[in-house]
Amino acid sequence: MAGKPDIRRSIQLDSVRGVAAFIVLIYHCSLTMPASWQSADQPASLPRYLRPGFLLHYTPLHLLVLGPACVLLFFVLSGYVLALSLSGGRFGGYGRFVIRRICRIYIPFAVVIMLSALAWRIVQPTSLPDVSAWFNAEQWSEFPSAMLLLGHLAMVGTPPLQSLDPPMWSLVVEMRISLIFPLLYFAVTRHRAAGLAVVAALYLPACLILSQRGETMPQSFSSSICGTLAYLPVFAAGIMLYEKREMLHGLYQSMSVARRCAAALFAILGFALAHRAALWLTAALPSVPFVRPQVLAGLVSLMFWQVMVGGAAAAIIFMALYSDICRRVLAARPLQWLGTVSYSLYLTHMVVLMAAVHALHAYLPLPAILGLVIPLALAVAALGYRWIEEPSIALGRRLARAPRRTPVIAVPQAPNMSK
Repeated sequence: MAGKPDIRRSIQLDSVRGVAAFIVLIYHCSLTMPASWQSADQPASLPRYLRPGFLLHYTPLHLLVLGPACVLLFFVLSGYVLALSLSGGRFGGYGRFVIRRICRIYIPFAVVIMLSALAWRIVQPTSLPDVSAWFNAEQWSEFPSAMLLLGHLAMVGTPPLQSLDPPMWSLVVEMRISLIFPLLYFAVTRHRAAGLAVVAALYLPACLILSQRGETMPQSFSSSICGTLAYLPVFAAGIMLYEKREMLHGLYQSMSVARRCAAALFAILGFALAHRAALWLTAALPSVPFVRPQVLAGLVSLMFWQVMVGGAAAAIIFMALYSDICRRVLAARPLQWLGTVSYSLYLTHMVVLMAAVHALHAYLPLPAILGLVIPLALAVAALGYRWIEEPSIALGRRLARAPRRTPVIAVPQAPNMSK
């Protein structure tokens, strides 16, 4: 039987996060290409099996454009890692937890927003031919006025107030849930049935409101709050994965090699196919008599997507921790480095993409620009980690260690529910 890994600091989970951030970069690069290159039928001058749209949707290369699924993976992973940080008497108090999260998430985010506004003023973006409608309509679509900057920094979460760095929508969710995460952790671990019932009671109405409004991306502050609540179960899944890790590890060790391979295949296929399956379900449900209302169809398809992708994400995290093969692969130095800079890569890659496309469009063809964006985004991520992220993390540690005049109230340690 293989020994259990040290879960207090897992380079494998860092590597998973790094690979997911890199996939999001590739996904956004692919979305920048014009619609004809995203279709399996174009360009007609190439054989079908060589067309980019065909390769990215009907071959294993589809794994490279699973951006939305990777964001869900981030949320499950955050639930797991934050549960680890609160377990075993390591909590230290709500104030210190929030300080560390603000320094870890918000300060780098705020710096990148300011840098994006500066880049906008230098590049002076305009609508470009031969790029996708997605790129022209949503990226750097608003002049970076003082009010726009304040809206970004306040994390209001509506589309105009995310145009300087569109991936920030997930950081809005992450930051908001971080503020209530100790309560979520306590509820799920100490009062499991009641805690999960509260999660469901918040989740279902939020999803119904979004489905009724027909908003896949929240268009108002109230919808943005509902959008945050719609991801509560995914963070709870990360907590449950942490709580049940020993039981799952014992079950995994008792499996035959064939069943372990089947579990790994489920994780990969579920992760790769859930998004397309949810799109199919969304199209098919309105024709079913008992789910004719579009609101119910939207709710079911969203729940299906979250259950499938969230379950596959949890399986990927588990395999990264306990599969000997996965652990060896994820311990490779390039993947470790990618994990180290993953947050900076996620934060900055769209700013690099927008700046490069607008600045170089008159001089280079779009595929060549996108080819340059990938190494450039990695370089900027390394600089961002060194000069923004590391100092912010260090600041959080110093502030959390600073003596406080008020006593720190420790939350009782949750019992080990895996026994």
